[in-house]
Amino acid sequence: MGELGTDIPLGETRDVSTELARLMIERAAPDELLTFDEVADEYYSDPESTLNPAKNDEAVGFGLELALLAPFALAVAQFIIGFLGDLLRDVAKDAVKDAAKPAVTGAVRRVLRLGPPQDSTNAAIELTVEQRDRVFAAATEQSKRLGLDETKADLLGNAILGVLSRSSSNP
Repeated sequence: MGELGTDIPLGETRDVSTELARLMIERAAPDELLTFDEVADEYYSDPESTLNPAKNDEAVGFGLELALLAPFALAVAQFIIGFLGDLLRDVAKDAVKDAAKPAVTGAVRRVLRLGPPQDSTNAAIELTVEQRDRVFAAATEQSKRLGLDETKADLLGNAILGVLSRSSSNP
């Protein structure tokens, strides 16, 4: 589970994961919203050096190493989009056959309350407590794999749960 873009086309995965990461940063590190678009562009150009600036030969800013959360939010969001796609596909595998890719993409967007790209008549999908626990665990584990400490990993995991908890009246 959780392989990037398992059932979601790459372009849509990037759009949805960027949207999710922006919502995560809004909750976890709102001061980073001003530079989020630039960080996202850098991340998608070269994820490895964006996640590990110390390995890069170039100095950041005035030679200070900035500990931004946004690149990690982007990486975790990509992972979670794949994880949610797998989770929802497993739940609906009997119902979703030939139309799996658009159905899973729409379902992931509804779980995140991002709204489906074409059909706005579908209601938001609520995850069970167990599914939410699995999403939190997956997000925190992926954050730790990327090198974040437990506090920041929990911060991103909780930010994802916050996005999942948004009421559909508060997009």
